Parts: sequence; C-alpha cells; structure tokens
Amino acid sequence: MSADTIFRFGSGYHRVIGAASASAVGDGMRFAALPLLSAALLRDAFQVSAVTAATTVPWLLFGLPAGAYADRFERGRLMVIADLLRALTLIVAVVLLACGWLTLWPLMTAAFLLGVGEVLFDCASFALLPSIVPKEKLEAANGRLFAVQTVGRDLLGHVLGGVLFVAGRAIPLLLDALSFLMSAALLTGVRGPQPEQSTARPQLLTDIREGLVHVLRDPLLRALTLSAGVINAVYLGQIAVFVVLVRDVLELPDAAYGALLAAGAAGGVVGSMAASRMTAAMGRVPTLIGNLALMGLGGLAVAATDSVYVVTAGYCVAGFGLMVWNVVAVSLRQELIPDHLLGRATGVYRLFAWGTMPLGALIFGWLGTSAGPQTAFAVGGAVTLVMCVPIAFNLLKDSRITDDRKTPEGAHDE
Repeated sequence: MSADTIFRFGSGYHRVIGAASASAVGDGMRFAALPLLSAALLRDAFQVSAVTAATTVPWLLFGLPAGAYADRFERGRLMVIADLLRALTLIVAVVLLACGWLTLWPLMTAAFLLGVGEVLFDCASFALLPSIVPKEKLEAANGRLFAVQTVGRDLLGHVLGGVLFVAGRAIPLLLDALSFLMSAALLTGVRGPQPEQSTARPQLLTDIREGLVHVLRDPLLRALTLSAGVINAVYLGQIAVFVVLVRDVLELPDAAYGALLAAGAAGGVVGSMAASRMTAAMGRVPTLIGNLALMGLGGLAVAATDSVYVVTAGYCVAGFGLMVWNVVAVSLRQELIPDHLLGRATGVYRLFAWGTMPLGALIFGWLGTSAGPQTAFAVGGAVTLVMCVPIAFNLLKDSRITDDRKTPEGAHDE
C-alpha cells in the first residue's frame, strides 16, 4: 500500500488492513487444519461435523447481543479483546493437544470460543470502519479489506494450513494464535468514537430490539439483509455439493477441487478491487443488480456443462459477482445506518446471513443427492436471478440511492 493510499484512507485504516492481513492467513490455516485435526483425533464423521458446527453456533446465540455491545463500548478495544480471546483459546488447545487431552468436548469448546471471538470482532469491525474512513471512500476501503481477507484466507491460508498440518498438527494452530496476537497489537492504536455514557443506559434487550426494529422496518435494509440470507444459503449449499460435481461429473482427481475453489477466490479478489470502479462508472444500483445476475449466471454455467473450462470460468464469474455485491452492499449499509446503531445492525445482518447457511447446506445436499449436483447449481443460479427483481425494486424506489457515478477512489494508485 502506497504512502498516498495510507494518507487518503488514514492511519487507523492502515492498522486495520495490517491486522486483517495477519489474521486472515491464520484463519485460513486454521480453517484447513481444524477439520483435519478433528478427523485425526475423533475418527467419527458425526463428531467431526459437531466440531465444525460449534464454530457457527455463536452467530445464532450471540449475534444480536454482540452487536449491542459493539454499540455500547469502544469498538477498537472490543476487537482487541476478541483477538486475545481467540489467541488464548488456541494456545490452550495446543497445550491440550500436546498432553493428549484434546478430545471431543475440549475441541468443541475451543471451536465455540473461536466462534464467539469472531462474532464480537466482526460486529465491532464492520461498525468501526465508517468512523475511520471518509464516507466517499468506503467502497474502495471495503474493497481493499475484502481483497486482503480473501487472498490471506482462501488462497494462502488454506494451502499453508494443509501443508503445515502434515509437518505438525499444532503448527497451524500456533501460527493462528500468533496472527491474533499480531492483529491485537496493531489494533491497540485504533480507536473509534466513544459511546455516550449514560447513567440511565437501557437494558440489553431494549438495545437489541432497537437495532432489530431499525433494520426490519427500513424496506431497503430489510431487503439487503434478507437477500444476504438467501445468497449465503445458496453459496454454502453450492459449496457443499461442489466436491461431488468435481469428482462425479467432471471426473477430476481430488487435488483439482482445491484448484477450482481457488479460481472462485481469485474471481473474488478481482471483484473486490473492481467494486468501487464499477460503481463509479455505472452507479450503485446497476452494479448491485448486474453482479447479483452474474452470480446466478455463473451458477447456471456450472450446471450446464461437464467441461472443466466452463465450470472454472463460471465459478470464477460467480466469485467475482459475489465479492462486488458484498463490497457495495456492505458500504451501502454502513452509509445508511446511524453510527450508534451500526453494531446492532451488523449483528442482525450477520444473524440472517449465517443463520441460513446450515439450511442451505441441507437443502442443496438433498438436491445434490436426489437430482445430482448440476441440478443443485441450476436451482441456486435460478433463485439468485429471481432475487434481482425484488432487490431492484427496493433499490430504485429508495430516494437515498442516487446515480452516484464519480471518479473512483484509488483509480490512480495501481
């Protein structure tokens, strides 16, 4: 990142990008290594699945309270606390592994605590960004942040996690703990706006209700939130059957599965960097609808062929569309929601986004088993295309959304 970029986005954003880089690589290693570790220690498919599920349960239990805390307390400090919690959890897990005590319940507890830390960190970080980056630069800032996370987690981290696990089971966990400590150190100097101190602070449930009502009563925010639930259900559902498509339809070796996943991640990286330029050239409404359509068309392309080249291209296009949608939709939410509600609104958004993912995996798994993986991709693509209609309706009728074509941020700092 150039000095000019740092100047235009601020030193606080520079620290957030550094922290995201460190923790994304560590997360990617852990995401690859934890299922391998669970399988090696437990040797039971249901127990391995239980460990994986334990990482997502905190979003259902604590998504809304974590959002409320992100509005009650200083967000930079909450992010540091979340990083330290996750680092400590991983260090304890490594000690238990070395002692031979890392059985099912300790593994599930560790996965659960890592999920709690993720919930707290994400609610605080998405609410923090608009306070350290000027409003007109949010899309470019989010684009860079998403690109760093995708490269670190999906491209570098996943590969390193598998390789390092072979070298030593504890290595990916230790390096992830180190990444959280590095992230905490960088974030120590980042401070968001101080919440108002009041002796008559409302009850936590009142805070949660206020955030929930704000999101669900706003037609555009409600549409974006519900669409996130559908998109994530489709995305995870297609991921769940993609390995079957690679093996049974394309008849490729297992190693090709990782390469095809990387193609989708590469499309996402390009999309995250292109998002602000697309909105500058086209405006936000055409960018959002166009890339939602790209997601659907990419899924249909995967469904329509047994050509590895077309499947790779379709998956890459879908990854591109997904990331552009994410960057622009997140930036739009950050602009529309008042700062004092951003944490709670993020909690609501993430609750819907994450809560539908297990359901999507089950539905698409059933489709893949009963009708084949290509049918599952076809259904996902069709559902995504149909979503374009209500989303376009809500975007076009909202007076807060204008034809905001402008000179893109960062267009000259290649």
